[in-house]
Amino acid sequence: MRPWRGQLAIALAGLALALGIVVGRLLVDARAALASGAAAEQRGETALAIRHYLEAGRFYVPGSPFTTAALDRLDTIAVTAVTRGDYGTARAAFEAERAAILGTRSFYTPHGARLPNLERRLARLLAASEDPHAAATFEEGARWHADRLAERPRPKTPWVLLALLGLAIWLTSAVVFFRHGLDAHLGLRRVPAVLAASGFLVGLALFLVCLRLA
Repeated sequence: MRPWRGQLAIALAGLALALGIVVGRLLVDARAALASGAAAEQRGETALAIRHYLEAGRFYVPGSPFTTAALDRLDTIAVTAVTRGDYGTARAAFEAERAAILGTRSFYTPHGARLPNLERRLARLLAASEDPHAAATFEEGARWHADRLAERPRPKTPWVLLALLGLAIWLTSAVVFFRHGLDAHLGLRRVPAVLAASGFLVGLALFLVCLRLA
């Protein structure tokens, strides 16, 4: 095997390991948050349960049963609260469910099929909480809130481009480290390794900061 192929294999194995660690941590955290929510719900601490279920919903990994279960619990809490006339709790649960779904969107929205019905019910709760003597009717208020809820804030393009630049620097530095920072016997070449590691940290920081600002 050529030296660069061995280095590439090491790089790919390292990336796969890093991805596995991230996915595993998200699943563990989602499971823990779901369990905490269930425990709080059993104690009758509904507000605390909603917060834990929101956390579990945000720890999204494709195919994760914990995220789906958390969203289901939030929906159940909201529907149950509506039947009891506890509209404040119902609104909090619906808003948490919506926030969890929108908080995981990227180039697609996981569980996005839930949003139309969810936002329609939330809009009616918001309209019901308004002054009954207002000029607008209940149905007009519900439509207004539904239109506002259907709006999706878009990321700021300059920050997105900078985040992509940071990602490119991050990944390029990782490749450079394994291509030039190590010799054929996997020994460390000090100068290229330090430069690549510095680029890796700068790219990662740029990616995370700009992603947050976007």
